[in-house]
Amino acid sequence: MYNIIGIPKELKNNETRVIFTPKDVEKIVKIGFSVIIQRDAGLLSNFSNEDYVMSGALIYNNIEDIYNNANIIFKVKEPQEYEYSLIKEYHSICCFYHLGGNEILKNNMIKSKACCIGFESVKYNSEYPILKEMSVLAGENALNISYKYMQKNVLNKKLVIIGLGNAGQSALYEAIYFNFNNIHLIDINWNKLNNLKLINENLNIYEYNEENLKKIMKNADIVIGSIYTNLKETDKIITDKLLDLMHNNSIFVDISIDQGGMTSQSITKTIDDPYNIYNNKSIYCVPNLPALTGKKASELLSDIVFRCFSNILSIIIDKKDFMKNVIINDEKINDSILIDNGIIKI
Repeated sequence: MYNIIGIPKELKNNETRVIFTPKDVEKIVKIGFSVIIQRDAGLLSNFSNEDYVMSGALIYNNIEDIYNNANIIFKVKEPQEYEYSLIKEYHSICCFYHLGGNEILKNNMIKSKACCIGFESVKYNSEYPILKEMSVLAGENALNISYKYMQKNVLNKKLVIIGLGNAGQSALYEAIYFNFNNIHLIDINWNKLNNLKLINENLNIYEYNEENLKKIMKNADIVIGSIYTNLKETDKIITDKLLDLMHNNSIFVDISIDQGGMTSQSITKTIDDPYNIYNNKSIYCVPNLPALTGKKASELLSDIVFRCFSNILSIIIDKKDFMKNVIINDEKINDSILIDNGIIKI
């Protein structure tokens, strides 16, 4: 079990990604790790079991075997209910947790005494590279969802983007690419908004306050909400009254649903039934937006996760040490430990 990396098949609804592609599994094996992967874990990203075997991995049939035989688990999304009992004190579990608003997950991870390493908290040079990569893809997909929803005369519709972080900016660039011509942006950072206006002088920009939020929501056809607070539940800044200001048959894509959502009507949905309907407004509340493009998302995620953890993995092999000990001593990445030995570190 010592220094064996396990890759379970994702259990979260509609999750199509796999944490490592065969190409990066091969690199991990070359570092000196044994890699075990659950059968069909990569199928939804168009990677076959044979691809992983050729890369040096061993295929295990069920998820129990993965957890029982590996001490390091790499996966995409947070452990699901079925996995709670499989996680033990000797595990280091590396994935996106988004603990804000998920007390059940948090309490079970505390109970397990495992070392919980959150991709969303991996920080290099004041940036969060893993989170950024997936946020960019989430923004692209959010704009594409809106485009398809409107169908007719979409480029003339009033498009509002709330929060111009990585996801919001990605949605903006996609909108500019598609030639949307009625774009409104709101953010707390006025300098950022001014810099974005240099890209396109026709952008309408608003500094975030309640009055401007009310103004920007009025007669909106498409709203993309992408505020993010690291490790905390998202503030529900979009009230029913603000939703009422939108046009009938409009759409609100809530990228923040991974952390509870930012509207008063945001309740987690699935790709099969993605909308909460409120007063003729459709609120899209499907988490894992990057999973809508599984292969592309997996390739991006695998590449950035490997790059962020490759040095850690090499040190583990060289020093014959455990993952959490190496991470604790690494100033660049030690803040990514969210919970360890039953103690919350965040």
